[in-house]
Amino acid sequence: MTDTLYKKVEIPSKYDIIPIHTSDVGNFLYCRRYWNWASPARSNLRHKVEFYGIDTNLWFGSGIHYALESYYNPTLKRDPVEAFQTWYQYQWEGGLVTEDWLDRVYDVKPELYNHGINDGFTEQMYLIKGLRELLPDPRFEEFEELLNLGIGMMTYYKEWSPKHDFFDVIAAEALYSIPLVKEDGSLLTSIDTREESPNFGKRLEVHARGKRDSIIYDGENNQYGLIDYKTASLVNEDYFLKLENDAQVSNYMWASQQEAKLFDLPYKVMSFCEYQAMWKAYPSGVKVLADGISPSISRTDQTADADMFAAYIRDSGLQAWYDNNPKAQAFYEWLIAEGEKRYVNRKRAYRSQHALETTGRELAMMAEEMLSRPNIYKRPSGDRRCTRCAFRVPCLAMDNGDDWLTMINDGYERNRDR
Repeated sequence: MTDTLYKKVEIPSKYDIIPIHTSDVGNFLYCRRYWNWASPARSNLRHKVEFYGIDTNLWFGSGIHYALESYYNPTLKRDPVEAFQTWYQYQWEGGLVTEDWLDRVYDVKPELYNHGINDGFTEQMYLIKGLRELLPDPRFEEFEELLNLGIGMMTYYKEWSPKHDFFDVIAAEALYSIPLVKEDGSLLTSIDTREESPNFGKRLEVHARGKRDSIIYDGENNQYGLIDYKTASLVNEDYFLKLENDAQVSNYMWASQQEAKLFDLPYKVMSFCEYQAMWKAYPSGVKVLADGISPSISRTDQTADADMFAAYIRDSGLQAWYDNNPKAQAFYEWLIAEGEKRYVNRKRAYRSQHALETTGRELAMMAEEMLSRPNIYKRPSGDRRCTRCAFRVPCLAMDNGDDWLTMINDGYERNRDR
C-alpha cells in the first residue's frame, strides 16, 4: 500500500497560458464548425437553458461522477448517496453555493451574495437559480425519477465497491495544465487572441488542460493508473471495444504522467486506466408485463438480478410457466452469468510508454493546427452526434443561406470560460 498523496499541484491561470482541452481536440477532429462555435478558445457557446433545456443524459452522468469523485476523494471519503443528493439539490433547487460550484450548475448569471458578519460563511457565496426555475418546461416527475435512480445506483455502489476496489486512491480528481512540446523539443507557444484576456496580444505557452480522474495504485502489480467513470443506458462487451484506441484515456494517462514528472510525484509511469461503466439501473425488483404477472425477460428493461428473478418465479406460482419457457430459462442463465458486472463493469485499458509519448507529440501537432487560423467547415454525417447536435439548426440555416446569425444570437449564450 502506498501513502495517500496530499501534495497540491500549482495550476497557472487560464489567462497565463493558452489552454487546449481534450474535448476541444476531439471536437476539432470531428467537425470544425461545431468546434468553432463550442470551443472555449473560440465562440464558447451553448444553448440557452431557458429556451432549449438541457441534455438530461449528460446532466445525470455529471451527478453520478460528482458522487463518485466525492466518495473516492482521499480527504473527503463522502457517502456517495449523500453526495448525489447534495448535487441534485443545488442543481434542481438552486441556493447559496461557493465559487467552486459555479462550473457545475446551469445558472450563468449567479448573484454575488453579500453576507453579513453573523451569516457564518467563511467563503464568498453566490446565489444561483436551479433548473426548476431556469427550464422552459420543468418536468418535475422526470427529474424526481432521476433523483431516485441516482440514489438507488449509489446505494448499490457503496455496497458493491468494498468487494471490488483492489486499489488505493492516492490523488483526487484535479485540474491539470501541461506544457506542450514541439517535435524539435521547444515549447509550443502562440499569440493570445482572447479579447477578454489581460495578456491579449502576448505570446504565451500552450498547455494541454483538463480535469484528470483519480490516480490509483494497484499494489498487487505495483502499478499506477487512473479510474474513469461512465454511465450508460446499455453496457455490453461492445461498449468497451473503443478502449484500445480511446483518445481520452490516452490523453489523461499522458497528462498525469507528465504532471508527476513536473512536480516530482510518485506516478511518473502510468500503466493503465480502470474504465468503469455503470448501467443506469440497479437491482430494484422485478418488472412485469402488461398482464400484471409475467416477468419481463428483456435484457434492457428488466433490472432484477438473478436472485430476485428466481424468487419472483417461485413466490408468484410461475414455476410451470418457467419450465415450459426456454427463453425465460435462457434469460435467467444470462442473469447468473452477468452477476454484478451487469450493473458495474470494469475493464482495464493499458498503454505503453511509446504510446503515451506519441499521444503527447500528437497533441502538440493538433494544437499547432488549431491555433494556426484553420479553415472552418462542417462534417455532415447521419450519425447521432450530427443529427442531435446542439448547433444543427443554425448549421443547416448557414448552408441554406438563411439568417443563422440571428439564431445564434437569440438561442445561444456564452458558456463559462475554462
